[in-house]
Parts: sequence; C-alpha cells; structure tokens
Amino acid sequence: MRSDNAIPRKQRHALSDRTFETKKRAFEAIREMRRDGLSISAASRDAGTTPATIKKYLPAALRRSKTGRWVATKSDRYTRFLSLPGPQGPVTVRARGSKQAEFASAYLASLARWAKTEKSYELAPFHDKRIDDFELVTDSVTLQALRDAGLLQLDSLYAALKDTV
Repeated sequence: MRSDNAIPRKQRHALSDRTFETKKRAFEAIREMRRDGLSISAASRDAGTTPATIKKYLPAALRRSKTGRWVATKSDRYTRFLSLPGPQGPVTVRARGSKQAEFASAYLASLARWAKTEKSYELAPFHDKRIDDFELVTDSVTLQALRDAGLLQLDSLYAALKDTV
C-alpha cells in the first residue's frame, strides 16, 4: 500500500465526479447571482443545488451585504473547467477566475451569432486571444468545418466531465 506522499499531489487533490458536478452547479448559481441579481436561495434552486453547498464549495465568491443577505462578489479566482471549440473539436480548458470564464462565455455567444450570420466581425474581438494557454479559434474556415462535422457545440460553457482535462 502506498503512502499519501507517494501519490502525486495532483492525484491526491483530484475531485470525484460527484464533487465536480456539485461544484459546477455552484458556479452556475454564482453566475446567476451576478448576472440576474438573484438571491442565493433563488439562484441555488435554479441551478439545482442548495445555499449551503454554494457556501461550502465557493465561500470566497460570496459576501454578506450590509443588510445581512448573501451576495456574490464582483469576481473570484476559482478555477473552472470550460468546454470550448478547438481546431479538431471540443477541448476542455482551465479558466482561472470568473473574468476568464466571463470572457469565454462572451466568446461562445459571439460564436453562436457567427453560426447564424457567418459575419467575421462577430469573432474579431477574440482574434489572437487566449484563455489560460488555449488560443481561441476564430478562423471561419476551421469553424465551418467543425460545424459541418457536428463538433461545434455552443450549448454549454462548463465541461461535462473532469476527466477530459
């Protein structure tokens, strides 16, 4: 039997699938609190989780207001696993903080508009931009090939499985 020190640090701190999905729902609730101004109760209900779970997994993304209500902070530094289109299909990317996640969300929204109109100006703000070490795909020819192959998935920002990283 191996001791804890013999197991690589990355494996010791790996999330279980259940924890990964729970944390994903907590991120969705925080996003709704920021975007729509929902209370922690309403956002957790919409995301399929509980306020206690959000407080447990993402405490630094919350603060108490002067009235004592829980509100989402303006931003956070939590790492999220996002699914973005890569040159050969969907790729799981590590976004470090809510600002990178918001940027990725704006990119997917622009891709969705591009998919309807094929206007290159939709993707111009994202040309030569990166999330972590991943360069965002903005080439129309590559994106058309991905769409034609059914690999341009724009319906979900968060990665479905943690094992794809």
